[in-house]
Amino acid sequence: MTETLDMERESRVRWENSFGASKPETKTMKITAWACADRQRGGFEIYDIESGGERYYGEGGMWFGDDGFINDYDGVFSLDRDIILWLDDLGMVAPDGWFRKEIDKVKKEE
Repeated sequence: MTETLDMERESRVRWENSFGASKPETKTMKITAWACADRQRGGFEIYDIESGGERYYGEGGMWFGDDGFINDYDGVFSLDRDIILWLDDLGMVAPDGWFRKEIDKVKKEE
């Protein structure tokens, strides 16, 4: 079964490359994701609504183990916190490991 996430959120964002980084600014971000533990894969797309992704854009893939837990992702430096929390709500985050530590950090900040 394929699960989907579709949401918008105000975020502090900036881009960074080998030339340096932009100053952080607040933008409304569109976040979409899908996950299918049966197929052991998923994906995501994140972009700023104002420019339609011309200014801020990220996409990537997610991979799940035989146990149904996320074990890898690619495409961005850090997987968005709302995607990690969504996967946790779906039971797709292992009870220990890196993703669990990230969830614990987010919950402490709230």
